[in-house]
Amino acid sequence: MNTASNVTISGLHKGYGASPVLRGVGLEVPQSTFTAVLGPSGSGKTTLLRTLAGFMRPDSGTISIGGQVVDGPGVFVPPNQRRIGYVPQEGSLFPHLDIAANIGFGLPRGQRKARVAELLELIGLGDLGRRYPHQLSGGQQQRVALARALAPNPTLVLMDEPFSSLDAGLRASVRADVRGLLRDFRMTAILVTHDQDEALSMADQVVVLRDGVVVQQAAPQELYDNPVDQHLARFVGDANLVVGVLAGEKVRSALGTLPTRTPDGLVDGARVTALIRPEQIKVLPEGDGELAGSVLSCEYFGHDTLLSNTPDGDGSDPLLVRTGFEGSLAVGTRVSLAVSGAVTVWAAA
Repeated sequence: MNTASNVTISGLHKGYGASPVLRGVGLEVPQSTFTAVLGPSGSGKTTLLRTLAGFMRPDSGTISIGGQVVDGPGVFVPPNQRRIGYVPQEGSLFPHLDIAANIGFGLPRGQRKARVAELLELIGLGDLGRRYPHQLSGGQQQRVALARALAPNPTLVLMDEPFSSLDAGLRASVRADVRGLLRDFRMTAILVTHDQDEALSMADQVVVLRDGVVVQQAAPQELYDNPVDQHLARFVGDANLVVGVLAGEKVRSALGTLPTRTPDGLVDGARVTALIRPEQIKVLPEGDGELAGSVLSCEYFGHDTLLSNTPDGDGSDPLLVRTGFEGSLAVGTRVSLAVSGAVTVWAAA
């Protein structure tokens, strides 16, 4: 039976002395969904998570889990009564206990053996229950930390940058394992992270914090395609920001006349800034595209290449282009460029 809970946070304020950290945070986390809270260091992510867990009290505001107020005016439910599973940044396994004992820690003795065996199988470590944390890889330790959080059948799982200590090659596979387990359990989960790829690839919705305020809450693709402002566009992925003039449902720019997503509140003739993602720009042999340029730099990643190009003659900033172009891409190579797809626009500063 699915016992996952929805979460509602409204008007949450928290500061340390005279320094505000959370400034009126409000968000909704639907039942059995995965939410990533994304933001740079100092944006309030961990403070939000610890307040939600009950490890600290907000200065004001309300937190409800499963329709029950757990923190608000005159109400405080202690952490051990909130039915929350918490996965800290470093996993924090007990080094003197074997893996089975780590997972079963805190469970009633009569439930421990069967529940631990079930979880060991689910995380793919069924034969390793008698090993100690130092005998496991970083990825295995992280799966054990998640299993320990799931052991008491929580209604909500909170994760505080749990993959940050893993090397890049391991991080993607462990993220996929964790996401799969949470989906199998149909858990409500909240992850805080500063890693945009992590948030976009794992979450059903992403909440972006900036200076203690939620600036956007949206599905990953909506957030990437339609960020609310230019600052967020640069924070979530690579961005080319090009000045143009609005003409109906298009924008005229140095990169051509481009279709726009609905430009709310803007009128024809308005100067705008258009967001063009690097993968929207196609690299073609010289003479085959709408815009000529030269390759300034080239970073090869195997699956694609990130180029910096200088367009000819318009004085624009260099363009970032992500491409699978198979021709020569050495610095100085002459190429043509063409933009595809619609662009998001804002009023130019």
